[in-house]
Amino acid sequence: MKKFSGLFFSFLLIFLFVEILLVFPSHLEEKPETEARPIEASSPEAQNIPAGQTQTQQKMQGVHYSESRQGTRDWEFFSESAESVERQGGWKLRNVKVLFYNNDKVDFTVTGDMGKVEPVTRDMQIEGHVVTTSSNGYVFRSPSAFYKATERLLYSPGHVSMTGPPEGKEKGLFLEGEEMETKVEEKIMTIKRQVKAQKVLRDGKKLEIFSESAEFSGQNRMAKFMQNVSIQVESLKMEGPEATFEYRPGVDILQSVVVKGGVKVSDVDKYATSDSVRFDPEQNKFVFSGHPRVVQNSDELTGEEIVFIDGGKRVKVNKVKKKTDDSQ
Repeated sequence: MKKFSGLFFSFLLIFLFVEILLVFPSHLEEKPETEARPIEASSPEAQNIPAGQTQTQQKMQGVHYSESRQGTRDWEFFSESAESVERQGGWKLRNVKVLFYNNDKVDFTVTGDMGKVEPVTRDMQIEGHVVTTSSNGYVFRSPSAFYKATERLLYSPGHVSMTGPPEGKEKGLFLEGEEMETKVEEKIMTIKRQVKAQKVLRDGKKLEIFSESAEFSGQNRMAKFMQNVSIQVESLKMEGPEATFEYRPGVDILQSVVVKGGVKVSDVDKYATSDSVRFDPEQNKFVFSGHPRVVQNSDELTGEEIVFIDGGKRVKVNKVKKKTDDSQ
């Protein structure tokens, strides 16, 4: 009898071991046959749930799950714990880390305090101190982030702050704005409203940028500011529809800022217009091209190209055409 009891107990342990390691995790790995229908707080079904009860189906510790698309990894998440709620549907996750892939390489990493994965759509919601990091060093912070699986779209609807990758020994660009949208497939990150950014240049001068939107690439360091762009460098102000930050290949140092689409530049004692302006921060030089025109005091200068040297203290005009009040 004792021998039989011992064999039965051993069999029971083995059964529990198999149930925990093999059967229990499969609930997370496989999509359920039917999606749990979310219940609104005002619905009769929700009102029948006693206060404080969530009707938890399952709880897990140390969850890891991956999702594939067309034979390659789409995304992968980790969390310290997870629980499935019957009446709400999906999984509630705590201390979440999500990796988003392209060609089996991690392009974006998102972390947050809490999250939720819809069991059928695989859409995600992450909340609490959300940090989105691109593989090339851009770091975005926001209260929440949402992922639309069918579109491979990651977005944050509220306030967003961004720190750009360091530039040599110097700090990168710092930016604030509203609404971030990341196209995972294209590796494009867009701040959609009320962009305000600043960059401290190598000589200590501060570059300030204002625009309606901004776009950053997860593949290279190029950054673009769009719609009603205004750039201030000390007393000099540039305004135009679009500005691009170009970085020197291989060293990740800001090489130039190009404003184009019809540019207006104003300083204490002069005013200039042109189709485009290229600002070289290392040489503190502004190059105007495309019908450039400078008005200083009562003089008007035009030419094929106009250059502001030493931040505009000196002006050089190639193939100058000078027009003064005396000649009118």
